[in-house]
Amino acid sequence: MSFEKSFENFVQILSEEEVTPEITPSALADLSKEYSLRSIVSVVSFKPTSDKAGEPDTVIPLFGPTIEKDEPDYMFKSNMAGDRTVTYYVYLSGGRRLNDAEYKNFSLIMDVLSFHMERFLLINIVKNSAFTQYLTGLPNSGGFLAFVGEKFASGEILKYDAFFLNLKSFGLISRRYGIQEGDEIMKRYAKKLNEFIEPGEIIAHFGGDNFTALIKKERTKSFLKYVSSIPVIGIKNDREDEINISAVTGVYAIDESMKGPGQVISRASMACNYAKNVANKPYVFVNKAMSTRIYRQKQIEDRYEEALANDEFRIYLQPKVDTETGRIVGAESLARWFCNGIVLYPTEFVPILEQEGMVASLDLYVLKKTCEYIKEWQDNGITPVPISVNFSRRDLGFKDLAKEIMDTIDSYGIDRKYIEIEVTETASEDERVLMTNFLSRLKEGEIATAIDDFGTGYSSLSTLRDFPVSVIKIDRSFINNEELNSSDEIVLRNIVTMANELGIDVVTEGVERPDQTQLLKNIGCHVVQGFLYDNPMPKKDFEKRLQKGVYDE
Repeated sequence: MSFEKSFENFVQILSEEEVTPEITPSALADLSKEYSLRSIVSVVSFKPTSDKAGEPDTVIPLFGPTIEKDEPDYMFKSNMAGDRTVTYYVYLSGGRRLNDAEYKNFSLIMDVLSFHMERFLLINIVKNSAFTQYLTGLPNSGGFLAFVGEKFASGEILKYDAFFLNLKSFGLISRRYGIQEGDEIMKRYAKKLNEFIEPGEIIAHFGGDNFTALIKKERTKSFLKYVSSIPVIGIKNDREDEINISAVTGVYAIDESMKGPGQVISRASMACNYAKNVANKPYVFVNKAMSTRIYRQKQIEDRYEEALANDEFRIYLQPKVDTETGRIVGAESLARWFCNGIVLYPTEFVPILEQEGMVASLDLYVLKKTCEYIKEWQDNGITPVPISVNFSRRDLGFKDLAKEIMDTIDSYGIDRKYIEIEVTETASEDERVLMTNFLSRLKEGEIATAIDDFGTGYSSLSTLRDFPVSVIKIDRSFINNEELNSSDEIVLRNIVTMANELGIDVVTEGVERPDQTQLLKNIGCHVVQGFLYDNPMPKKDFEKRLQKGVYDE
């Protein structure tokens, strides 16, 4: 058979086969006889310029056995995608040598094999890219889950602990060094992290500053120590700095309760979230109490939007009382969540909504309901009192929040004097700027504002000076000593005096005992709020209080 015919058969069979590196004997049957072909072995290497330079070569047999001891009769080299080169080692039988014409024809065969190999490698790159994080080259979530799935199927998974890592303050590093160098620092960190693992273990990068790992149980302690501080190089203005990158880590000691690979990520990430946002520790192991807490948090997150749409939130009102006259002079609107027959208090759901950036919609809901109540009272001939509505500091980043508050009040046709907006003081400079702007806008709109929990922040005295507020609410911690003494009176008297001199009214919250009321009267604080007078109550009960107007002695 002529070379042309043999070559045509070779190309035809190769094009119809599934793309795998090994060439079936039938494809090279005629050509192998013609050229006494014994074996073709390819070696894939990364170029010196590649990020993966120095990694071990990959040996891929293409035809015949892998021959290790003999020198090849011929070598061909080809550049490939992914910064790689492939060297083909060709072995012929019986010391056969090719003449010039045969070598030229055989080179055509190698060109076709190179094309076949390029297709294989490209398909492999595409397949691997689905399991590889683009920046660091580590496995991504898909690659990690595939690895965990293998260990789960084989029953080896109980030999491992799972880790979820969140890098501390990496955003600051990126801002300091710039996005491009920040990416390089991340790559250097990932490389160092990956240096820890042994065969049968895995480090994965989920993107951003989150990593996961599956490490053998006996090496857990060493791994936690390793990730507590990993030094990497950062380059700025041609100067190298050593940066120690630490991680907050959640650890899931895998046990027989594991039902599937996905739980490895969910449980370890749950522990990481707990370590970061609750325990404030460098690492935390999954435990039952944490699982219950996080499960509850997820329930709240998942149910919140539906609950808001279904009016599951009820507004309770707690009166503010003038202790000199006994009259109700105001109230505070507080949300209660009636969820599947259980009443949830704000302390149970507000911190979660704040953490997830969802609280603004609840605050606006409470405002609308409060305006609705005031409008209804006016229509029924009941004289309203000013009602305060809480807005979270997390709301301050929302554009035009002050305008939305004013528009909401106006849409109900009620006087703005009946609404007071409460916010909690802050120590963050960024939040202070936002809060000052927010309070100023409300003041311009003739809406009263109050600082809640006054005295619990880091800069309370400067709050009096800097924030354009109408009212401060002194926190209950100032009056909750079992026996109030002269020191309590001196501190409170000075706060009240300074506030009054600045034209700011004062309310004290958490009043539960007559001696607290008497102390507050002595220092000139006459408006109080607390269980001594009333618990927060539903609208109908508050209406009765409002119509009566005065608390009996």
